[in-house]
Amino acid sequence: AHVGWLAMEEDSIPPTRPPLRGPPTVLIVGRMDELGYKGHRDLITCWPRVLQAVPDAILRIAGRGPSLETFQRLASDVGVASSVQFLGFVAEAQLPVLYGGADVFAMPSRGEGFGLVYIEAMRHSVPVVASIHDAGSEVNIDAVTGFNVNLDRSNELADRIIDLLRDRGGAQRMGEAGQKRW
Repeated sequence: AHVGWLAMEEDSIPPTRPPLRGPPTVLIVGRMDELGYKGHRDLITCWPRVLQAVPDAILRIAGRGPSLETFQRLASDVGVASSVQFLGFVAEAQLPVLYGGADVFAMPSRGEGFGLVYIEAMRHSVPVVASIHDAGSEVNIDAVTGFNVNLDRSNELADRIIDLLRDRGGAQRMGEAGQKRW
């Protein structure tokens, strides 16, 4: 018998990630609803600060929902629309490609119950940025598998993302620790 606690359908370790090439990339996967609790707004509003430190960084947003246009406008309003990619719905079979191309997975939510996407990222050796405001911190071990940020501290989210994007070796070690935890 094999027991999987709140896990994913896949339980095999994916192939080893090759060294990342291309622009530093942050990924969020999640529905964009009216409540906005998954952290899309926080990521977009901190993105100008990220770009000051890492000018070629890209934020990839996978998912759709009724707030899509609101977040697209926000990206335009804060001047980061050219570095924020709204991918829309991504089929389950395509998610490994997204995780495989991400330096960081970030979902700084204020209300996620568990967040299977955190363990999906960990399975693919991607370091996680979660928040202290929900169950993400029960999955992600701060400073080991990624960071758990306090969204009420104005620059903490951007600063931790910058840390991970600037230190790909450290990010890789956290990703590997995440995969072990997964």
